[in-house]
Amino acid sequence: MVEANGSSSHANISDEVLDARYFKALDRFDIRFARTMWVFDNVRAGSDVLHLGCGPGILALLKRKGVILTGVDSSAEFALTARRNGYDAAFQADRSSLPLADESFDYVVGLGALNLLKPEEQQRSIAEIKRVLRRDGVTLHAIDCADSQSDTARVARFLECFQHVAYKPRYAVCSGVADLLEPAEEQTYEADFLDYIRGLSQKERRAFDIAMGFVFSKVSDLGVAEPKNAQTILLKASDAPLGSFYNEHRDRRVLFSSDWTGATSNGQCLDRSGEVIFDDGWYEPAMLPPVARSMGKHARIRFGAPAVSSISFDLIPRVSHLESSPLTLEVLLNGVRLSAFTVYKYGWLELTAVFPEKLQAEANREFELEIKADRTERSDSNDGREISIAVCNVEVRG
Repeated sequence: MVEANGSSSHANISDEVLDARYFKALDRFDIRFARTMWVFDNVRAGSDVLHLGCGPGILALLKRKGVILTGVDSSAEFALTARRNGYDAAFQADRSSLPLADESFDYVVGLGALNLLKPEEQQRSIAEIKRVLRRDGVTLHAIDCADSQSDTARVARFLECFQHVAYKPRYAVCSGVADLLEPAEEQTYEADFLDYIRGLSQKERRAFDIAMGFVFSKVSDLGVAEPKNAQTILLKASDAPLGSFYNEHRDRRVLFSSDWTGATSNGQCLDRSGEVIFDDGWYEPAMLPPVARSMGKHARIRFGAPAVSSISFDLIPRVSHLESSPLTLEVLLNGVRLSAFTVYKYGWLELTAVFPEKLQAEANREFELEIKADRTERSDSNDGREISIAVCNVEVRG
C-alpha cells in the first residue's frame, strides 16, 4: 500500500498532494487511506506526533486535528515532500538512532517503518520509540506480514519495551487495486478476477478502492475478527493502559469542514479552496506546488461567489501530435460559452475569459465552470486515465 512507505523504491509517488487541505470527506472510505484513518481516530487532538518512515507525508490529514506533526525518513527527498505536504518538521534520520530528545512525543506512528529492518534493528528502533515517547505515550504501527516471522515474534519485541500491547490482523479480506496487482500477491487470487481488475479505468479503480475501504471500516466498527493469515497487523503499545483499539479519540467533524477559502486580493483561487466542487471529470491533483489537476474530455467546477467578471487559469496539453492534430477546447460558465480555441503547441498557457455583466443577476451567486476537449489520450501511468489537459491556478475575479 502507498501508506506503508519509507523506501526509495516509492520515489515515483513523492510528488503526491497529501496536504490536509486537499483531503475530501469521501477519502475516509478509500482503502488507500485506511491506515491513516486508524491513526486519525486514535490520536488526541492537539498532541505531538512523530511519524517514522514518513514517506511523502501520508499522515498529513492529522493537521486537521491540530497536532504538531514531525516526520523522519531515510530519504531526504521524502522528508522534503512531507514538509511540502504540511508536516511541521521532517528530516532524514536513522530510525534506530533518532536525534530527538527523551519524552518528546505523545504518539509515535510507523506505517511500515519496521518492515525493512532486520529483527535486531527492529528491537533498537522500538527502544528508540520508547525513549522519545512521554510516559503515557502510545505507539501505533502497521506491520507487513510478508516474511516468515510469526506475529508472536513481532509482538514479543514490543512486549520487551511496553507493558501493554494489543494487535489485530488486517487486510485479509479487503485490499485495494494496487495491492491486488502486486506481483507477489497475484498467485493468491483467481486469474479472471485479476484480469477484470487490470481492465478497470482509473475512475472504476477509485470506486473499487472506496468500496473496499467502506467494508474495511465496517469490519473495524463491528469488531469482526479477520483471519490470522492477514497481509498486515495493526498494533498499539504503551506503558499506560490502552483505550479502544480503533476509535480511542474518534471525532471526524473536521473532515466535513474547511476554513480554506482560496481567497486572493482580487477574488478566489478555486483549486486552493475547500468549498469548491470538482466533479468526476477531474482526476486527483498532483505536484505541490503548483496543484495541477488533469481532466478527461469534459469536466466541471462548481463554486459560489458574489459575482464573477472574469476567470483565468493555466493549462498544459497532455496529448501527443499537437502539430498534426491540434486539441480543441471550449470554456463555458453557467452554460454560456466564454471561449473556444485550438492548441497546437506544448507548454503552459494562460487563459483569461470575461463573463458578460448582463448574466450576473441570473447566476444568483452560483456558478459552474465547464471545460470541454475534443479528444483524450491514455496516460503513461498505466492506470487507465484518459487525459486531455491539466489545469491549475483557476482564479475568478468579481
